[in-house]
Amino acid sequence: MLDRVRCSSCGDEHDLSEMEPSYERPDAFFGVPPEERDRRALFGDGEGRIRDDDDQDRRHFLRALLRMRVRGEARECAWGIWVEIDADAWRRATERWDDPLQSDEAPFAAHLANALRGYDDTLGLPGRVQLTGAMTSPDFILDTSLDHPLGREQREGVYPERVLEWLVAHLH
Repeated sequence: MLDRVRCSSCGDEHDLSEMEPSYERPDAFFGVPPEERDRRALFGDGEGRIRDDDDQDRRHFLRALLRMRVRGEARECAWGIWVEIDADAWRRATERWDDPLQSDEAPFAAHLANALRGYDDTLGLPGRVQLTGAMTSPDFILDTSLDHPLGREQREGVYPERVLEWLVAHLH
């Protein structure tokens, strides 16, 4: 795979082997008006919550990695994404957040909380989250029965050229 490319947007060279597509927040965060985010959204580096205006309903999110095997490469590519989980799973995850043995926790249901560039209809795709360790992001594995290009690519792997397409779309 190409290691370095010169960016046509900024003119700098980027090391592609160190880049992965990622999202700063779940899409629902951007649905909250900016002037209300301080009051209704509470996010850390790896977890967050959004409440409705009346504080009657809360949505719970975790930052996770959507890992993709890259055919012919030793290392994989991982999308930095957000998933939505229910309140009980969020409590379990946050209670075990610093536990080095958190990977013993059973996986729990989750839904992709980002519309990924380069794919149609990814928001809400079902899967499960597996906690991996106190110093690592959880893994998100799409439902194995999912008939969606993203699900097929996660199951079958992708060629390096596909990774390059993702990175170009996420450079700037």
